[in-house]
Amino acid sequence: MFYENFNVLIYGFLVWWVILLAFKRFPSSYPHNNTWKKDIFITFIQSVILFAVFQVIIYFQ
Repeated sequence: MFYENFNVLIYGFLVWWVILLAFKRFPSSYPHNNTWKKDIFITFIQSVILFAVFQVIIYFQ
């Protein structure tokens, strides 16, 4: 694992999740309203993929 400890991983993940949720939730409410459940799930998956991509980039750096 490339992170200092587990807390850094969790805090970083939560920060990215909140950022992605904000960008997903606020601008996209005008065409149709997505449920909070769907938006939270989608941004969770995006955060997981983002952290996986970060690991690959760090590995091949």
